[in-house]
Amino acid sequence: MRHASQSLALGGSDCEAWHTGILHQPVNSLSSLAYLVAGAWVATRPGSDRADRLRGAVYGAAVISNGIGSLLYHGPQWPGSALIHDAAIPAAVLFIAVDDLAVLRGWGIRSQLTAYVAVVGAACVLVAAAPTASGPVSALSATLAVAAEIALARRGGRVSAHPAIALAATVLAAGLAGLAGRTGSPLCRPHSLLQGHGLWHLLTAAALLQWDRVRHARTAARPVPPRAGG
Repeated sequence: MRHASQSLALGGSDCEAWHTGILHQPVNSLSSLAYLVAGAWVATRPGSDRADRLRGAVYGAAVISNGIGSLLYHGPQWPGSALIHDAAIPAAVLFIAVDDLAVLRGWGIRSQLTAYVAVVGAACVLVAAAPTASGPVSALSATLAVAAEIALARRGGRVSAHPAIALAATVLAAGLAGLAGRTGSPLCRPHSLLQGHGLWHLLTAAALLQWDRVRHARTAARPVPPRAGG
């Protein structure tokens, strides 16, 4: 009974009813696979150079970690699932903030990854030490990413408004789906195959994938430095 009550606490605010078996919230579990697909696509996408490929691999791994954490959180709900789930969210979002900051500051790949490891490490330590801080940490990470995106856009760091508009629309739709998928929402249907939180998984995975498209467009638009002796 104790194990069941602990399991019920995980995902309890995400509407879907709890079931016995390996996937306690089947819809929310299976929809988490979208992060795995998106992350694998990002990690294996061809880059313009070695540094760009490394950025893609790190970002792709962060997106994949969201899929693993979410699958554990809504699926078997083993001990430690909540920690992995809560640490993976800022891992992906903070990459966006640090990558934008690297462009603004003119950092190389080593400086960028050093800063990324530092901020993600701090976020993970905070979440592990105080599990109730996971919400504020994720919110702060998202705020930093949005602020960095705005700063980069104001500097003219985007080659086209269309990818950014698509990204904003996807994020907005994901937010609405997340609200609809909360327990207590008028649209919450615990036993339905249509789960708002599952839709949140699909849309946020699409948003993370769309941001990578924006990143690639920005990288392709950068002027190529002249070769020495050219």
